[in-house]
Amino acid sequence: MRRFLSLFTMLMLCGALAFAQSRVVNGKITDADGNPVSFATVKIKGTQTGLSADANGSFSVRVNSGNVLVISAAGFKTIEVPVGTQNVINTVMEKESGELQEVVVTSAFQTKRTQRSVSSNAQVVTGEQVNTIRQTNVNNALAGKVAGLQVRSQSYASLDGGADIRLGGESGLSGSSPILYVVDGTQMPNANDLNPDDIEDYTVLQGPAATALYGPAGQNGVIVITLKKARKTNRGIGLELNLGVQFDKLYILPNYQNSYSGGSGPDMFKYKWQAGDPVAWKALDGKYYHNYDDDASWGPRMVGQEYIPWYAWYPGSEYSFKTAKLTPQPTNAADFFNTGVTRNTNVNFSKASDNYSFRASYSNLDVTGVIPTTTLKKNMLSVTGSIDLNSHFTFATNINYITQNLNGVFDQGYSNQATGSFNSWYHRDLDMNILRELKDLTYNGKLASWNIGSNPHSSTFLLGNYWYNFFSYQDNKLGKSRRDRLYGNASLTYKVNNSLRFKLTYRKAQNTTFGEGFTTSILERSATQTGEKAGYSVSQSFWNKQNIEGLISFNRKIKDFSIDINTGFDLFSEEYRAMNTGTVDGLTIDDLYSLSNSKSPVSYSSSKITDKYRAIFATASLGFRNFFFLDGTARQDYFSTLPPNDNGIFSKSIGASFVFSDLIRKAVPFISYGKLKFAWGEVPGALGPYNNFYGAYSYPGSLYGVGANQWNGNILSGTPDGLTDPAIHGAVALQKDYGLEMSFLKNRIGFTVLYKDRVTKDFPYSVAITGTSGITSKTINTGEITQKSLDATLNIKPFWGEKFRWEINSTFSKIIENKVVSIAPGVTSFTVSGGAAFSGITPPVVKLGVDMPWGSLLGGGYKTAPNGKPIIDASGLYVKAPDLVNFGSVIPDYTGGVQNTITFFKNFVANINIDYQVGGKFFSLSDMWGAYSGLTARTAVLNDKGNPIRDDVADGGGVHVFGVDETTGKDVDMYVNAKDYFSGMVSRNVFNDFIYDLTFVKLRELSIGYKLPVDKMGLSKFLNNATFSITARNPWLIYAKTKDFDPSEITSIYGEDGQYPGTRSFGFNLKLGF
Repeated sequence: MRRFLSLFTMLMLCGALAFAQSRVVNGKITDADGNPVSFATVKIKGTQTGLSADANGSFSVRVNSGNVLVISAAGFKTIEVPVGTQNVINTVMEKESGELQEVVVTSAFQTKRTQRSVSSNAQVVTGEQVNTIRQTNVNNALAGKVAGLQVRSQSYASLDGGADIRLGGESGLSGSSPILYVVDGTQMPNANDLNPDDIEDYTVLQGPAATALYGPAGQNGVIVITLKKARKTNRGIGLELNLGVQFDKLYILPNYQNSYSGGSGPDMFKYKWQAGDPVAWKALDGKYYHNYDDDASWGPRMVGQEYIPWYAWYPGSEYSFKTAKLTPQPTNAADFFNTGVTRNTNVNFSKASDNYSFRASYSNLDVTGVIPTTTLKKNMLSVTGSIDLNSHFTFATNINYITQNLNGVFDQGYSNQATGSFNSWYHRDLDMNILRELKDLTYNGKLASWNIGSNPHSSTFLLGNYWYNFFSYQDNKLGKSRRDRLYGNASLTYKVNNSLRFKLTYRKAQNTTFGEGFTTSILERSATQTGEKAGYSVSQSFWNKQNIEGLISFNRKIKDFSIDINTGFDLFSEEYRAMNTGTVDGLTIDDLYSLSNSKSPVSYSSSKITDKYRAIFATASLGFRNFFFLDGTARQDYFSTLPPNDNGIFSKSIGASFVFSDLIRKAVPFISYGKLKFAWGEVPGALGPYNNFYGAYSYPGSLYGVGANQWNGNILSGTPDGLTDPAIHGAVALQKDYGLEMSFLKNRIGFTVLYKDRVTKDFPYSVAITGTSGITSKTINTGEITQKSLDATLNIKPFWGEKFRWEINSTFSKIIENKVVSIAPGVTSFTVSGGAAFSGITPPVVKLGVDMPWGSLLGGGYKTAPNGKPIIDASGLYVKAPDLVNFGSVIPDYTGGVQNTITFFKNFVANINIDYQVGGKFFSLSDMWGAYSGLTARTAVLNDKGNPIRDDVADGGGVHVFGVDETTGKDVDMYVNAKDYFSGMVSRNVFNDFIYDLTFVKLRELSIGYKLPVDKMGLSKFLNNATFSITARNPWLIYAKTKDFDPSEITSIYGEDGQYPGTRSFGFNLKLGF
């Protein structure tokens, strides 16, 4: 026994001595540019001891003085570093030519993993790839660069209009499936105030398997954005200046006719002066004028004949009481728009050492819009930093503050006082330069208008009928809004050791808005039928979202196995308040903009919404020899917006990935990388705070609307008449993903393919019930929509030399199926989206119907015979089909893009980015009215006889019509009066000719940059780098089946009804690094 104790004591002493000789070494692994080499492998040579660096390239390992560290990472040369007496080992790794660089995927709660270990659908694009041309909107910048992502842009004329993203088609009943934006872990409602200059990379997560860790908020997809951080570098002082100027010009408008003037018919009217008319009008006696009050363009042919223009009737200008020549004005619509100017300035400073990093960025965006009087000014401040308080604690924060001031009234609907006129109701003889010149012209305290009456002897002759002078309207209909947004986070991380960390984070996102609207009194006095009332309106809102997150992270390598576990909690609260009020029936005192100056009691509305959720979550990944991985995710949420006794939602996912190229690399050396993956996920939806289905858990009073209407001095309140299923919940999304990733020939060629199979079901839907009890509806969970799609990417480096390099990155997506399987008991279809309807005219709408593709565009169309020819009545006009015609789905069949980066002569870089979509339909309300009113070119062409179609049929004119007689069934071959033909289509609700294809191919971005040789220029003492670029945005719509509108900028789901025209921009950018 004594001998055993002696031996044990000696062993313990030896162990203690050995332990005393070992120590913990810390370090950070970076590349030559100061970027961290994430998840690099650090091993002690000659042993099985090893670990992985974290996402920032940091590591800690226990070593002895004689040990040698072997550091390796995908895409870098393996290096060996003797430990010696060092306590800190910072290593710079050299990139391996032609090797695949490790991609880091950022997911929920800022957890990071290598691309090879991820089984779900996560695509990573760098900020440099996205911001090749500095865009003001993140969504537009992503167009064509992510497989499965369709960007539905808006014209840049709308300034703050933004763009919507659709991932893999549509999965909801509402027509809106908003995705979630997450910026350094903080959730954002949209991308409007994100600054592409400050973004390091984007991780686009698609499908429940990828987004389950976000719970219901991420059901439709998540774009995870990582902001730029400071990097340790020996080059320069860390100051960067980025200056850009773009000139924005209109580039697309409908094809107008330029042969016939305004009016309802071809005849001119002779003016006869009579007593009571202004004496000055005697100069116009005996002269002719066309019909001013009819805002169509079915008027006389314009051949330079003398006539009385609208402005000649008004005194006070050089044109008063003078005739002019009636001539076409081919560019009059385009002449309304200015050349816009966008000035984009960013300055940022960054500094980093081994234990701290700091980056501050300030951007100023100053836009003068293409629409007169419109401006946007935005200031953006972003600060990110971290500091190691000691060897265990790290504090990090990022704070972002944005202010925006927007001036102008932006209306893209029917009858707006710009494109709502130019494309629908307008005179092709109007001189826009004279309209601009006379915008302040008044008569008897009223603004002059081109759309005056047609009886000069009437007391209302000089009042605007439907339309104002467009420039006068812009000056007298004013809108101002301000938005302040603050978001960011602060976190404290406790690093127990290299494997175990605890992190606590506080997040905040706050948004306040204030807006005012002003309509002048002179505007009210200056029109008859569709005049505006003078008025003043105020709106304001406050939105605040807060999170407290706790995260425990554990990762470790145990021989051939790796374990990565994250678990924690998420506590969320949200508050929203809004108020809108305005004057009614005009102002008592002219131009006194005060609510108390309202002629009638003001209109008002206010709302307050609060909601909360509590969540716990866990995710785990088990890896084997870094080529086989199993994943699992679980999240349990409890929502305040669900029934109190059943408010839990459980999200989950599983997946596996197999990097088979590691096993066959020696046998098949031309395969650089190969991976198979599978993932499955289920994410139920919550009910947002805006869906007041269940009174017991809604904000008190939210179901009882209070309006401005009164009865006998008492405010009226509505009473709800609907029931809700006590077990109500949001829709449930389930999806399976099957993927293959390959690269060849030292990664000169690579591709990915992913098949997605999704089912979304059990939507909250209100079904009608008998109203005898006073209850008319009940909200239940019902319905199902299926989606099947194929996404692919292709990367090719056809040339990769020292002086010339060409890299091609392309994306492709095919919607195989996007079908409505069921809706609700007794419901076979319902309308999702539609535009303005008119007396007797009902334009097409988007409907969801059982066993139909999502978003079928249905509307009136012509009746067809068995041989497919249209059926025509005795007058030669189309006969409307008894049932609605399905013109096709609004969802494109294919979407994608091609990005080319070409480097030549070492210092020149060209970026050529193309995106496209194929299939899908849209309806054009503007084109419908443009044909009805004689504006568009189709209404003034030559027929097959060589005669103008507007000539009388008896004189060889008319539209040539073919079809089948509705009575006899015999073939019809005849000519029809042009005005009757086009107006007849509209009045009979036959819309075939106004349905267009969403197909397009577009050169969206083009830039040519030159990197100045600062060393050769003798500037290296002051300047670290300098790049000058010439840029173009939307320079060329290469192909579209209709070029009257840009199919990539259709504002509504069903189509367009007066939207602003597309713009293109040319400019330059100068980037300086100090």
